[in-house]
Amino acid sequence: MPSSQARSQSIRVAVVADTTGAAGQIARSLRSYGCSVRAFSLVTGSAYDRVRELRPAVVLLRTSTRSFSLASAFARVAANGGPGLVLLTPACSHQAAKLALDAGALIHIVEPLPAEALIAAVRLAAARARDFRQLGRQLTEVRESTENRKVLSRAKAVLMRRFALSEEEAHRALQRESRNRNRKLIETAWHVIRADARLPKHSREADGVPTA
Repeated sequence: MPSSQARSQSIRVAVVADTTGAAGQIARSLRSYGCSVRAFSLVTGSAYDRVRELRPAVVLLRTSTRSFSLASAFARVAANGGPGLVLLTPACSHQAAKLALDAGALIHIVEPLPAEALIAAVRLAAARARDFRQLGRQLTEVRESTENRKVLSRAKAVLMRRFALSEEEAHRALQRESRNRNRKLIETAWHVIRADARLPKHSREADGVPTA
């Protein structure tokens, strides 16, 4: 039994193995280190749905050579965009390495290995998966920010064209309209763009200057 210092902060782990015996043994080992573990059989048809419902931090997939094709299909869908995938195989081979690469495994480990190595792999996979999710959120924010700037530029261009405003005046007009209607600046920008698109072409040159 590991000491209290060695016990990990509870990590939710789904253990999926090609035999129920292997799944149970791995699950017991991880529980001794404080992990919250559910074990599933790879050959059970409902394993995928049950793992998805569990929403684990880590999927530990143990498979032998005869189950590689099934494991590959399972791993690609189970680990997509979410948990860190640890692949455990009974031997190191070109086929096993290819499975790890194709399945997107963060870590590939080979039996036999001590329990300390197993929990270290799980901890590392959980940390890497967390970092990847954070990076994904940051990339999404960057993309959204870039798109929002493009939309604001389009909306300002509409106001500049229709009302002979400077860029600064157009920006202030968008800000004022957003405050008056209690909505986000990007929503006001989209409203301006859509309203302009609905106007007949000749009406887009209409005169009139909003108060800047």
